[in-house]
Amino acid sequence: MLKTPELLAPAGNMESLVAAVENGADAVYLGIKDFSARAYAGNFSIEEFRDALDFAHLRGVKVYVTMNTLIKDSEIKKALDIMYTLDELGADAIIVQDMGLVELARTKVPSLPIHASTQMTIHNTEGVRFLKSMGVERIVLARELSLEEIAEMKTKTGAQIEVFVHGALCICYSGQCLMSSMIGGRSGNRGYCAQPCRKQYSLRKNGKQVETEGNYLLSPKDLNTSEILPELIKAGIDSFKIEGRMKRPEYVAGVVRIYRHLIDRFADDPNNYFLTEEEKENLEQLFNRGFTTGYFKDDPAGDLMSRERPHNQGIAIGKVTGFNNKLNRMEITLTGELEVGDGIGFEGSRDCGTIVRGIYIWNRLEKKAGTGDIITINYDQPPKNGTIVYRTLDDSLMKELQASYGSPAPIRKVPVSIGFKAHIGEKLELSFSDRENNTSTVICEYIVERSQKRPTTEDDVRKQLAKTGNTVFEAHRIKVDMPDDAFIPIKELNNARTAATSKLESIRTGKWRRPAHERSYEMSEEQTEMISQTGTTGESEEKRTLLSVSVNGPENLNSALKSGADLIYIDTSLKGLQNREWKTAISFASERKIPLYLHTPLIVKDREVTKLKETIVLAKELGFEGIIAANTGVLGIARNCGMRILGDSSLNVFNRYSLHVLEQKGADTVTLSTEMNLGQINEVAKYGDCEYIVHGQIRIMESEHCLIAGLLKQKDDNVLNCASLCKSGNFEIMDEKGFEFPVRTDPECRTHIFNSRELCLLDDIPHLIRAGVSRLRIDARNMEDKRVAMVTRAYRANIDAFYTGETKHIWQGSDISEEHTRGHYHRGVL
Repeated sequence: MLKTPELLAPAGNMESLVAAVENGADAVYLGIKDFSARAYAGNFSIEEFRDALDFAHLRGVKVYVTMNTLIKDSEIKKALDIMYTLDELGADAIIVQDMGLVELARTKVPSLPIHASTQMTIHNTEGVRFLKSMGVERIVLARELSLEEIAEMKTKTGAQIEVFVHGALCICYSGQCLMSSMIGGRSGNRGYCAQPCRKQYSLRKNGKQVETEGNYLLSPKDLNTSEILPELIKAGIDSFKIEGRMKRPEYVAGVVRIYRHLIDRFADDPNNYFLTEEEKENLEQLFNRGFTTGYFKDDPAGDLMSRERPHNQGIAIGKVTGFNNKLNRMEITLTGELEVGDGIGFEGSRDCGTIVRGIYIWNRLEKKAGTGDIITINYDQPPKNGTIVYRTLDDSLMKELQASYGSPAPIRKVPVSIGFKAHIGEKLELSFSDRENNTSTVICEYIVERSQKRPTTEDDVRKQLAKTGNTVFEAHRIKVDMPDDAFIPIKELNNARTAATSKLESIRTGKWRRPAHERSYEMSEEQTEMISQTGTTGESEEKRTLLSVSVNGPENLNSALKSGADLIYIDTSLKGLQNREWKTAISFASERKIPLYLHTPLIVKDREVTKLKETIVLAKELGFEGIIAANTGVLGIARNCGMRILGDSSLNVFNRYSLHVLEQKGADTVTLSTEMNLGQINEVAKYGDCEYIVHGQIRIMESEHCLIAGLLKQKDDNVLNCASLCKSGNFEIMDEKGFEFPVRTDPECRTHIFNSRELCLLDDIPHLIRAGVSRLRIDARNMEDKRVAMVTRAYRANIDAFYTGETKHIWQGSDISEEHTRGHYHRGVL
């Protein structure tokens, strides 16, 4: 028998939470004022959260709290305090991105369930197993997985799986986007994404602009799985998540209500699932940038993108057919319905639109009009004739949805069984029981009397007890035990009912509270011991800071070797390692006793794991010392290979606890997040062997979508018949300020976008060495051979100068990079 999935709704504020609950959500997710990936949502203070939690729990709805950002070392105590409080109040789970926070929650607050955020970029079976081993109960998978891949992960791991089923999509793998932070210091990993993917860009090939259909090159459509919902249920997914903590409560109410109906409809009759036209239209009306089913069915190719309109486009309801200059009225020929109070927008325009205050048909003022009507409305900035008109807001729908959560009388009711006992000469007794075995019993002070005139009938009792009013309770069954001649005043019945409902409310909300912990903020003995073994100041003669260089060609490897690299990181494929030129270069490195590490991809889906394992085996045979693990799944694989492991920067290590987790899981060295500044590096590097990337083009996005093929496809052809279009030249996207971001496509057709400026921290080498950083990495994978040699020589010279005190041959950053950035080294991120 198929399991009915949980319907999980967003709650950016209390109004949205009520909207979600009243319209059928099984659970809601919300953010506290700190550590939420939607920092611009309303979010909740602790006191507001207490009220929200009680509101939801009273109605049988779970509440998950988002703490899905990277945590700075300086914020650990505050994060712990919040987790202790959430646990005591009875939160049903926390949703976490930071591996250090997972470790803290597991060890300090073990009774608080942990869900892994989609920000953790979990996209393969080994990644799921990794998190299960850490005590994570549920994993929110990356949005880029197919139903087949999801079902396979569920079968192999038995883990609770959650996926997004409706709402906005990111073009980049969640948790791996650095674009917002590199452009303006507002980190998506810290909850402050500025949504650069919704901005305009132009495509350039070999330095020349390429015409594209639309300028919003990185803007995806919105996800909508309403038509394929049965397939998601059959895949065994445990929780269906609706995106939208930044959306208005009417949106939450409408989308939740429809998905509630759809899930229940399928559960009632799996063979006759359907979606009504009204449901389709309402989903479209509430918010859409165009809809897609994402990657659930297959690669959506160009159909994923909304390049011409990156914001809500509403529903097309007509075209502009004229303008009356004398009356300042625009003429529209309608193909749909329009009412006074509706909002409209226009094709190709992001900022222009209006609320319709009056509709004229043949100069007669009307409240609404429909298909075929030619209307005029007051508007002083008319688009050209033929422009499509969209209804961006349906006023009647909004009012209907507002009524679903705005009434003081609850819509969502909790059925109860009522037991009433009234024996003459005994105290009145009343009990309320819900379906979760919670029972409130009230024994009143009133002594039941024999009736002198008109006795109280059983119908009288039932009538009064059924009046649960504005409480959440609804009488499902009433059992009355009383003699025919008893008399009970109405007032006593009402008082007993009020006391019983109040007591049951307290039971339903209070049972989720957990005992208070003794709050501890110190590391465990195990953690302290590990730190004492691995900690370093970085200045001792026994352990000098090493220079590592990432390369993707044999010539680059030779240049780095000859110029002073201590370690070489090789980025190539299985076929590449079998190449004679690579083998010769690798032998050269081995002769010079230079350790080699194998770069592994950021994204390794299950279908790609076998080839990766074969590549690792060959690398080991060729004498490689280690593996660079860019995701948790590969880290799990690497542990069984008998090689040293370097955790890559994509693992988002931002604090000592995340560092500790990776060391526990087998990493010998860990590359710190490129979003950390010097102060934060100082705080963390003393706790273990850490690497920091000091030079190169920083990847700021990786996308499953093949951007170049999607843009250069044949017109009206959304199915990509790949002709290696991405290999036909050098591509960049250019923003509105003229900054160019290089675009590369890997062998799996994934898009990599790099920062517009090269990172260069050559002038800051002494500070990084003093901070205790074990390795400084040059990412030379996009450099020509001569430049690899020059940059490596410069860093070699400056590292050596730190230890020898020789200043004669120190290089300056401007010597090797005219236009560069120092990234977040000084400013950090919000």
